[in-house]
Amino acid sequence: MLLRNLTSPSLISTKQSFSSKEEVIRYLIKKLAAEGKIHSEEEFYKAVMDREALSPTGFEGGLAIPHGKSQAVKEAAFAVATLEKPIGSWESVDPNNKVELVFLLAIPKVEEGSLHLSLLSELVTKLSNEEYKNNLLQAKTNTDLYECLDKSQQEAPNTSDVKKLDKTIVAITACPAGIAHTYMAAEALIKAGKELGIDVFVEKQGANGIEDRHTEALLKKQTRLCTQSM
Repeated sequence: MLLRNLTSPSLISTKQSFSSKEEVIRYLIKKLAAEGKIHSEEEFYKAVMDREALSPTGFEGGLAIPHGKSQAVKEAAFAVATLEKPIGSWESVDPNNKVELVFLLAIPKVEEGSLHLSLLSELVTKLSNEEYKNNLLQAKTNTDLYECLDKSQQEAPNTSDVKKLDKTIVAITACPAGIAHTYMAAEALIKAGKELGIDVFVEKQGANGIEDRHTEALLKKQTRLCTQSM
């Protein structure tokens, strides 16, 4: 899966200055329109802001991933901006998040459950890696950032010295639009489990349907272990 297939250097801007979330979104929408990815800036803006009203698209560590599914989108694409001055007023899962890296995802309504979303899940999975995210933030030009999109990074953190515990957590992640939050939350849970020496199995429920569905055998095993521990 190549993320570069869904964007281009002309859809990427580095070290830009903005005063608000809305200003960033409008700027990136204009980029998408100029590249012929959407046919109505206002219609797509409404779709993005309707999604903003559902739940925060800011996460943590300076990241925000606004997105919209709309008939105004001609083909799936994303635009990117790194910010010269972080925006602290962007509604985020972490209330202390100061946004400095923004990915605006544009999804055609008719393709919201197709291969395009699998590619977008690859994006949010990669962004869970701090080294990967920092390389994007440090890019000096749009071409530099574009070239970094599909570069592999070392797995983090190093858990070789973590004591393995005989514990397992079964979880389900989902979000109203079924894109970013679903995958980011899953990656965060798995990462935290590795740091603690705990196996974490996450079922993801979103626009792609159900991914990594919990098997009957796994659920029966957890039920049996819970019963034994009582």
